[in-house]
Amino acid sequence: TQVMAPRTLLLLLSGALALTETWAGSHSLRYFYTGVSRPGRGEPRFIIVGYVDDTQFVRFDSDAPNPRGEPRAPWVEQVGPEYWEEETQIFKDAAQVYRVNLNNLCGYYNQSEADPPKTHVTHHPISDREVTLRCWALGFYPKEISLTWQRDGEDQTQDMELVETRPSGDGTFQKWGALVVPSGEEQRYTCHVQHEGLQKPLTLRWEPPQPTVPIMGLIVGLVLLVVTGAVVAGAVIWRKKHSGENGGSYAQAASSDSAQGSDVPLRHPNVGDSCLVGTECCRIPHPTPAR
Repeated sequence: TQVMAPRTLLLLLSGALALTETWAGSHSLRYFYTGVSRPGRGEPRFIIVGYVDDTQFVRFDSDAPNPRGEPRAPWVEQVGPEYWEEETQIFKDAAQVYRVNLNNLCGYYNQSEADPPKTHVTHHPISDREVTLRCWALGFYPKEISLTWQRDGEDQTQDMELVETRPSGDGTFQKWGALVVPSGEEQRYTCHVQHEGLQKPLTLRWEPPQPTVPIMGLIVGLVLLVVTGAVVAGAVIWRKKHSGENGGSYAQAASSDSAQGSDVPLRHPNVGDSCLVGTECCRIPHPTPAR
């Protein structure tokens, strides 16, 4: 950023350039402003440096014990205290403006404070004997993070594959570490994650998935159960109804036969055809055949 310098500085600058025989031609006076955020809610650091051509002549650092403009070239040391007081106030005002802008930017990227990682472990079979366990840390800020694997409490750093921390594209970072382990021994291995955004370190294990019935399968099963129950119930009712009708017919027929038997006289087996049981008639024996 180019700014207008006080007349005293311009005079000294002209004298310095004349002494070095570089006054002829054009020259540049430039100031560079840099704001750096800190993890958590600490105040950002603010640095200003000023250059004449390629020569630094002034510096301001907000982390200094007594932040103020400081000379960085012999010829500028001749400037009186009024100049440095004015420059220091300009630098402090600029630092305040940059702090506000930096906080706004951090808010846009959700980086006003540390973001803890979202973690999980995935399981990838390699063969019948080995599987790969991969521990993931996603969406964390700042970039610094520790991710390690342990077997029964013993560090496995030498055997693990650890990728470099990568940006996620939204201002946060991601990382994973993988370890090849014997199949069936997954529960002996734990992943340990430490990050500024965590209240305490995390310990993770691979959790085998629990068997679940898909929702659609459950719905279809309930429908089939209801339909089957309705069919069975209908069949039972139909059978009972028709059984009742047949029983009534048999009973009615038996009753008719009984009533008819009480009114119609029956033939006696030892009496001739002309005599009926229960009637007044002559008992005529059957003729005896001749010998």
